[in-house]
Amino acid sequence: MNDEMKALVKCIKDSIVSERNHIAKYISPFIAPNSSDAATVYREYDRATSNARYHNHNVRNIPYGNIHVKEMNVPTFHAFLLNKLRCHVNQNRKDYISSRIEDNFKNYDEDGDWEFLIADFEFNGETDHDVFKAWLMFDHLFDISDQIVKMIESNNLISIQKHLELIDKNFGFLKGETKLFFQLKMDENELYSWLLTQIDSFKHQVEERDLWRSLKDEPEKHFQRVFESYLRLTCELYDVDISPETSTGGGIVDFKFSQGNGSKICVELKLSQNQKVLSGLMHQLTQYKCGEKTDKGIYVVLDSGNPSGAFYKLVQYIQEEKRSGKNTDHIVLVDATEKLSASNKK
Repeated sequence: MNDEMKALVKCIKDSIVSERNHIAKYISPFIAPNSSDAATVYREYDRATSNARYHNHNVRNIPYGNIHVKEMNVPTFHAFLLNKLRCHVNQNRKDYISSRIEDNFKNYDEDGDWEFLIADFEFNGETDHDVFKAWLMFDHLFDISDQIVKMIESNNLISIQKHLELIDKNFGFLKGETKLFFQLKMDENELYSWLLTQIDSFKHQVEERDLWRSLKDEPEKHFQRVFESYLRLTCELYDVDISPETSTGGGIVDFKFSQGNGSKICVELKLSQNQKVLSGLMHQLTQYKCGEKTDKGIYVVLDSGNPSGAFYKLVQYIQEEKRSGKNTDHIVLVDATEKLSASNKK
């Protein structure tokens, strides 16, 4: 790893530590209301809203009869905290921190124009494992931050402390506080949501980044191998076990993803050409979930052309479920049919 890449990894990790402190500061009124951090936040809110509150006080006590002056908006304390966790000025906070990291690797000329010192693919970690891991940690920190924001929005404040502890458990090693390295412990619902996100990334690679070329007209076993190779590295980084062709007692499921015995997800893959593509969802996956004692399963169907009649019935089933207001996120259709190059598109 060259010096610039080492500097990039350090910059990302330093940003994670700084953002952890930012999160801890603005949730302190909920988890430690008598702390010095909380006192700082109370004073900051008071300063941020003092002009508006003073203006509104004067408006309500105006002695001049029919003079109409509008009151100014004063955010609630909750709204103030949520905004601090979400944004920096008018920019999404994650985007703001990312741009600050980028600024460290831009070279400006006399006219104010700039260029990256690191190629885009290297900056994003496509060729360097340490950079890739650092960005994964960065993304995960903001995933946890988003969960905290949702808890505050719904007044579910009990679990906020646990989420801060989760941050420290996963990222504390960056401050030398623990030897743990990036092992997120997820319950079954969290693992399910995480896995749907990873499969959606796989779908994007197939449909938008030409991975379809490696899958078109290939057998189902090849689809399974490509799927496994794409997800395996990320699973290792997140301490998620990926087990192909696992016996469930009721048959062999294509993949079981798990963290311990309490978090298990069954994933079944099918090609659209398969005549049993509908029964695979209705019967096979249900049986596998039952065998693994989980109610969480994901069904991934790859369409590389020449789909069976059963595939069209599956599409119709999905549409009917959606019209009934039912969630079909667990059924992922991936389009691996041949795509026109950009130069041939009109």
